[in-house]
Amino acid sequence: MAEFETGEELSLLSRAGADQSLLVAMPTEANDSFASTLRNISKIIKQSFFALVICAVADIFAGFTIAEMSPLLALYPGLIVLIPSSINLRGNIFGSFGARLGTSFHTGEISSPLGKSEALRQQVGGVAVQTLFMPLVLAFVVKAFSIVAGLHTMGIYDLALIAVISSLLSGLVLLAFTLLLIDQSFKKGWDPDNISVPLITAAGDVITIPLLFASAILVSMMSYPLARAMTLIFIMFSIAALVYSLGSSRIIMVRIVKQSLPVLVVSTALATVAGIFMGMTEEMLIVFSTVLLLIPVFNAEGGNLGGILSSRLTSAYHLGVVRMGRRPEGETWTNFSFILLLSILIFPTLGLLAYIVSKAFGMDALGFGHIIFICIVAGLFTSLMAIFVTYYFTYFFVKIGVDPDNVTIPMITSVMDVFGTASLILVTMVVVSV
Repeated sequence: MAEFETGEELSLLSRAGADQSLLVAMPTEANDSFASTLRNISKIIKQSFFALVICAVADIFAGFTIAEMSPLLALYPGLIVLIPSSINLRGNIFGSFGARLGTSFHTGEISSPLGKSEALRQQVGGVAVQTLFMPLVLAFVVKAFSIVAGLHTMGIYDLALIAVISSLLSGLVLLAFTLLLIDQSFKKGWDPDNISVPLITAAGDVITIPLLFASAILVSMMSYPLARAMTLIFIMFSIAALVYSLGSSRIIMVRIVKQSLPVLVVSTALATVAGIFMGMTEEMLIVFSTVLLLIPVFNAEGGNLGGILSSRLTSAYHLGVVRMGRRPEGETWTNFSFILLLSILIFPTLGLLAYIVSKAFGMDALGFGHIIFICIVAGLFTSLMAIFVTYYFTYFFVKIGVDPDNVTIPMITSVMDVFGTASLILVTMVVVSV
């Protein structure tokens, strides 16, 4: 299997604007001295850790929302399976959108003011198709997997309508948030690759859970004929939008939709596995509410670490700073190092936040030492898996000529949902049984 050279002819995007890229400064300066390398890693750690802490606080809120609204889960069977998949889908679509915008700014494909960019308009069009079409796929996947696992759920029309309504409402908010975040990052001199995925994911997690419960309540108030009619309308409209986007002359939009949808379908199926696992252990999670509170934030941070690494590797590859081979080398190892440093900092912080929140609100909590131990052990496993999965997903997609910005983050976050949920619950079970 031949390794890739990093010449200009192999870049998936234009190299225009590379000299002004915020990313280029890090490897170039790192070659000057060891002290310079440490300064640049320190800068990256500060930016990313700040973003990850914000994400942690947001996801603790999301987990707290799930724990507090857990009585409603019994009224809407199957909603607990839909929750992780919906969170994952929102993060996949808009996390990838943020990563593409970061790369486009680095390479000069998009510049401020955003409103004048045709490339940006095409990217927004691709996101719109994803936001409308994928919730319908999600609903059918959740229904099918639940039947196989023997879990009782709502009817397919109700599931589909809940997924679509919550997706459209949260999509409008996240679109505005992502555009504002990327624009402000460059105006303030921040590298969006270090912060966009965690902050976008955090925003998605905060708004997805309340909107999902609100959509479920709204749909439950509809008559069956109305819910069925609305679902069929959404299906026809989404198929029409998909066909139009694939047949369009807008190359960027076509590439995004064509490359991302198969990956989003696979990632949705993977995320649903995590949801099924939660559904099968629902009673235990409600008893140990601290663990239920930790699941969204744990999954998000695992995906965020992979997302940060993926964004940096992809931008660096496009700019010719690193090359993707079967074995990592050079600056790639530096990026691995700061991901591990971030994990050492962030996962004990998650345990501390979870313990404080659970005690403050009288939730069933494990001891402080147990929670910290669980977060460190499960977090280390999750981080190592995130590094391994991220690098080789990125390498694979580069090798087959697919832009990693379109497909890597959805795959990473979905895989990490499964590993994050499994590692957290399994380590907890071991700790509790000892």
